[in-house]
Amino acid sequence: MSRWIIGARPPLHVALELANAGHHAAVAGDGHTTEPDEWLNLTSTDPHRRRPPSIVRIQAPDLAAAQQQTARIRAAATGEGYDSSDVIVLVDVEVMVAYDAPTARRELARLDGHLTAPSVPASLRYVGTPNGLAGLVADIHAVHVADGVTLRPLINSEVLAHIAFRTLPWLESIGVPLSPQQVAAVRRRALRSGAGRCADNRQPA
Repeated sequence: MSRWIIGARPPLHVALELANAGHHAAVAGDGHTTEPDEWLNLTSTDPHRRRPPSIVRIQAPDLAAAQQQTARIRAAATGEGYDSSDVIVLVDVEVMVAYDAPTARRELARLDGHLTAPSVPASLRYVGTPNGLAGLVADIHAVHVADGVTLRPLINSEVLAHIAFRTLPWLESIGVPLSPQQVAAVRRRALRSGAGRCADNRQPA
């Protein structure tokens, strides 16, 4: 796991993009849509800022590509006279997490089995445990891949509670400034999905 200290650069930003039942194409077969219906910025705002930073979302096939995109965006912003903290670059991460990595892989395979071909990630994809996801998010910030992430759960009923009750507390424990109100909103939605109580009572690998 990463060990890092939030310094002068923008702190790690975490956002969550929710679709009705999830972002995996297979959930549309249950009468749902995969179109996003809510984007939540989970990061606390700095009360001393005169104006909020501009958020730029990117998609990338791997970490190196994301880092290159971030560098180009930062160079362009600097060239236009913006401070480094005025622009926040968030890379999309598709998420499938479970109590252990093999279970997460099996669940993704189950969803892919409903399609004519395995799903192709639109951006970075993480398949593993809630704590592993938290470590990846921290590393993305620590090594300047991006300023943070937009997490996109592939299926809410399986993933959202793990993010709400495991990943977000891990990030808070290392100093990520998350908004209590937004975190509470995510937890309420996770509980409505029917998996929140289960995720809160069991320990992931």
